[in-house]
Amino acid sequence: MRWTNYILLLGIGLIWGSQFFFVKIVIDNIQPLTLAAYKALFGAATLGVLSFFVKNRSSQNKSNPFNKRWLIYLWIALLEAVIPFFLIGWGQQRITSSLTAILMGTVPIFTILLAAVFVKKEKINALKWISVIFGFIGILLLIAPDISFKAINLNVLGILAVLGAALSFAGSLILLNRLPSISPIIAMRNVLSIAAVLLIPLAFIFENPMEVNLRSQQWIALIILGVFHAGIVYMLYNILINRTGAIFTSLNNYLVPLFGVILGTLFLNEHLSLMDNVSLFIIFISLGIGGINLRKGNST
Repeated sequence: MRWTNYILLLGIGLIWGSQFFFVKIVIDNIQPLTLAAYKALFGAATLGVLSFFVKNRSSQNKSNPFNKRWLIYLWIALLEAVIPFFLIGWGQQRITSSLTAILMGTVPIFTILLAAVFVKKEKINALKWISVIFGFIGILLLIAPDISFKAINLNVLGILAVLGAALSFAGSLILLNRLPSISPIIAMRNVLSIAAVLLIPLAFIFENPMEVNLRSQQWIALIILGVFHAGIVYMLYNILINRTGAIFTSLNNYLVPLFGVILGTLFLNEHLSLMDNVSLFIIFISLGIGGINLRKGNST
C-alpha cells in the first residue's frame, strides 16, 4: 500500500516538473493570467466530465455543511491558484528562477509548521522534520550552482513575495485536509471552477484574452496543461493528501525541480552533474524518511 503513496508522489512531481516544457511552447503567444485562466478552465472541465462517473459522498457529511465546504473551496482556490500566481509572477520579475526554486522548497517547512498548529491529527515527530530538512538540502545542492550572492541581495521584496507564495501553497494543503469525505475529483473540480471564475475576470482586467492567437501545436500544449497539469494532477494531489496527510504530500515540491533537471537531461541533452546526482540521492533519502511515518501509521 505504501508504494502506491510513493507512485502518487512521483507522478505528481513528474507532471508538475514537466509543465515547463509545455509552458515554453505557449508562453510567447499568451499572457500569464490568461494562461492560468485557461488551465483552471480546462482542468475544471476535465474533472467535471470525470465527476459524472463518481458517486458524490458529500451529502453524507453532516459535520461539514454545504456553505462551509464552499467557503473552504474558495479559500483553497485563492491560496492554491490566485494568490501564489500574483506573488510568484511579481517576485520573479525581481529575482532569478533558480532562487525562486529554492524559495519554493520552503513549502514543506511552512506545511509542517502550519500542521503543528492547525491540524491536531497530524502528528509532528523528529522523522518528519528530518525528512523536510533533508529534502530542502537536496534542493539547495541542486540549484545552488546557479545562485550568486548578487541574486540573493537583488531584491528583498521579491524574496518575500515568493516566500509568501510558498506559505500560501502550504495553507492550501492544510485546508485540503478539511475535505476528507469529499471525492477528490469533485473537490478539485469545485476548486478549479472557483479558480477559473476568479482568474477569467482578472485576465480581462489586466490582459486581453480575446487577442490570443495560438497555432495548433500551441493549442494542444495548452489543453495538455489544463487537462493534466491542472485537472488530473490536482485530483492525484487530493487523493495523496487524504491517504498520507499534508506533510508527506508537500514533499512533491522537492521533486518538481528535480524532474525538471532529469527531463532536461533526457530530452534537451543537458548534462547531469555529480552535484545533480548527489541531490537526487539526498531527495530520495528525504522521501524514504518521510515514508517511515506512513509505515508506522503515524500519518493522517
